[in-house]
Amino acid sequence: MTDRDIVERFARRVGKKYVDEARILSFWEFLQEVQKEPYATLRSAAQYLRDMIESYGSKQVDVLGEKVERHLLFDGVQSDPDAQRVVGEEHALDEIYREMRNFAMEGRADRMILLHGPNGSSKTTIADLLFKGLEEYSAKPEGCLYRFSWIFPKTGAEGRELGFGGRGEPGDISETLAYLPQEEQAAVVPSDLKTNPFFLVPREDREELLRELCGGVPDFPHGHILRGDMGTKSRAIFEALLTSHQGDWKQVMRYVRVERFRMSRRYRTGAVTIEPQSNVDAEARQVTPDLSLQNLPPALQNLRLMEVSGDLIDANRGLVEYSDFLKRPLDLNKYLLTTTEKGTVRLPGALAYLDLVLIGSANEKQLDEFKRQPIFTSFKGRMELVTVPYLLEYEKEVEIYRDQLNTISRRLHITPHTARVAALWAVLTRLWRPDPAHYEEPLKSVVTRLTPLAKALLYQAKDPGELEDLTAEDVKTLRDSLSPIAAEYRDDVLYEGRFGASPREMKTLLLDASYATASSCLTPIAVLSQLRLLVREKTVYDFLKLEPKGGYNDAARFVDDVERAFVRVVLRELNDSMELVDESEYDRKFDRYFHHAVAYVRGTRVRDPVSGESRDPDPGVLAGLENLVSTGSDIDLFRKELIAKIGAYSVDRPGEEVNFKELFPELLRALKSDFYATRMESVRQVRADFLLRGTAGFERLTPDRRERVETMFGNLEQHYGYCPQCALEMLAFAVKRSEEKGGG
Repeated sequence: MTDRDIVERFARRVGKKYVDEARILSFWEFLQEVQKEPYATLRSAAQYLRDMIESYGSKQVDVLGEKVERHLLFDGVQSDPDAQRVVGEEHALDEIYREMRNFAMEGRADRMILLHGPNGSSKTTIADLLFKGLEEYSAKPEGCLYRFSWIFPKTGAEGRELGFGGRGEPGDISETLAYLPQEEQAAVVPSDLKTNPFFLVPREDREELLRELCGGVPDFPHGHILRGDMGTKSRAIFEALLTSHQGDWKQVMRYVRVERFRMSRRYRTGAVTIEPQSNVDAEARQVTPDLSLQNLPPALQNLRLMEVSGDLIDANRGLVEYSDFLKRPLDLNKYLLTTTEKGTVRLPGALAYLDLVLIGSANEKQLDEFKRQPIFTSFKGRMELVTVPYLLEYEKEVEIYRDQLNTISRRLHITPHTARVAALWAVLTRLWRPDPAHYEEPLKSVVTRLTPLAKALLYQAKDPGELEDLTAEDVKTLRDSLSPIAAEYRDDVLYEGRFGASPREMKTLLLDASYATASSCLTPIAVLSQLRLLVREKTVYDFLKLEPKGGYNDAARFVDDVERAFVRVVLRELNDSMELVDESEYDRKFDRYFHHAVAYVRGTRVRDPVSGESRDPDPGVLAGLENLVSTGSDIDLFRKELIAKIGAYSVDRPGEEVNFKELFPELLRALKSDFYATRMESVRQVRADFLLRGTAGFERLTPDRRERVETMFGNLEQHYGYCPQCALEMLAFAVKRSEEKGGG
């Protein structure tokens, strides 16, 4: 195939796509589109944004004890696979969607959405994905957007170069200059507001025409399309042409070319970010005469055409983001009170009718200062405040560190739990002490003993009683009340997640730890060392200045808490990797226990698997597991609740065999802990042999002991991701810390 063939094939494909997308329409063809899809062609910017978000779909997710809608736009867009996703923040994202939905029902956005939160809490990422969603949606058939331009032929406004190519005869309603070749065009004057072509219908006649096209009153809010205006420049041209053609509106519409356009942040088309510099956001100026405008029809050459421009004008029909909105001088923002309320901005010699959604961002210090200003009351009525806090679930926090860890992994191996250590500590710095006065008994008594570490584990759906002094009854009470505990400060000015270590600071800490370590692995040990350095910098970080209360806001103590949690997890993984017991043994014990527990609760008998006889539930079998955990004072209630949980599991997963280890992880941990406690000498011997690997002493071990160590290494690598070096470092560290605290 020749180069010419390649170019020709490519050119045909581009040309076909251009035609298929209907990039150019006459005004009459546009009205046909309105008749086919009245809502899609006439919707407002608020309706468009709502539809865009909905086009990506949503799903329900569990967030701290309640079901919240997760809008999938914020998981990323296909057109930019490298775009950051918004991690967590489901409450904020759903609130943004609900505001858009309310605007859409009203027909227009009459308030600014102001995202506020601490620095680094995803406010910019949220805005970025709204822009990317607009760009992607506007390229799809269901996201078509139309504007118009005025086209004037070289042969004069009254010439016969109309309808060539079979697009209508003179006098025909389909007569148009929309398809006039470029070489025959004398001037092209675009609508500077990207105005919907329907605004070319006289305002007093729009409702009648709209009803005709829709077959009745439109079934969607459409007040914006009845009230809007085509813009000062287009209005002047329209009136001059209407006068020239003695009121023949049909003749005026010959000069209209309807154009499909796409949103583009790069090219400032319907998507604009306004930085906090002190410049005006819109302006009007007289169009400078040039060769093109000199070729306008005589009736237009003496017009004083005013052209509007600026950020708000570029963003019209879409979204404008005010980055760090409250860093701008307040006097510069006063015009927004009128702009949001009436949808207009008054300029010298022009009044621009706007159809857009305004979103802004601000940190909490800026907002606190703004609230003290007398003008805040006026602005508050034109703002919807959406809180975007730091995350409170450490597994989600880990996701934010991924890009930093990927960079570090080019130099160092990342040891398991490294990011979790950093994330757990960061979350601990963001939590508030529960106020018992907000709760009734029995929860009131339990929250007084809820430590920061237990609260973080509770928020992460882990067992808060594993590391802290909480009974099984306490844990159940906390889990049943997770939603009100998590919501206690959500609507407070001092909400959880307002203060604490930011993700940006933690990513920097991970990088610093990677350069400070002498190991070829970035380990949790290095992160803990870096955290101990950070907590000394009380003059640098605001959250370190908070006064500790009841164990909360104590960043230095949190380092020890995180280390304790991390050591426990590492020892568990090391023990499991020894294979001192077959995993199926746990399955057997679980299965036997729950058969007897079900029979006890239901008052039935158990079939003996050996003799086949039916027997009463064995108290010894039940006590064998129940003695390992805290069951509370009412053993019958404990058993009934276990059986109820199994029933709920079966309802959610019909036909699926119950996975007891997944359903009751705390019971599994108790079984394992009991097993290793009874075999502690064997555990210690394997640990000691493990630490000899790579030394001469290892070769002197018996073959079966060396094989046990190699099996352990293989399991640590395969199941958890350790390498030989960091496995040795982690075992030595964890064993030392455990022995110092009197553990096994």
